[in-house]
Amino acid sequence: MSSVASAHHSAAAAYDASTSISITGTVATFAWTNPLSHLYVDVTAGPFKGHAYVIELSSPVVLADEGWSPRSFKAGDRVTVHVFPSRAGAAIGLCRRCAVTVNGVTKPRTVE
Repeated sequence: MSSVASAHHSAAAAYDASTSISITGTVATFAWTNPLSHLYVDVTAGPFKGHAYVIELSSPVVLADEGWSPRSFKAGDRVTVHVFPSRAGAAIGLCRRCAVTVNGVTKPRTVE
């Protein structure tokens, strides 16, 4: 039961939607999973440099509607993602309607 409850947490409680930070690094893993997908980035710049950062994305259904696929990110891709940061200061952020650049190319659509 606890794993189901944690998957449906309140974004407003966990993330600060009043600010956006830029996470730059290389993709370690892209987990195209239900109920939410996650992008794991080894950060190469900024305050989280040297850390693994988890970026919470929407569900695969929503991502697919926005033109994304399980192959949108590959291990080793260089990415910059603008996220709503964790309110607790942890190395985790929320990507909703965020700008995403992969290998120098900004995606034409933002992730919903």
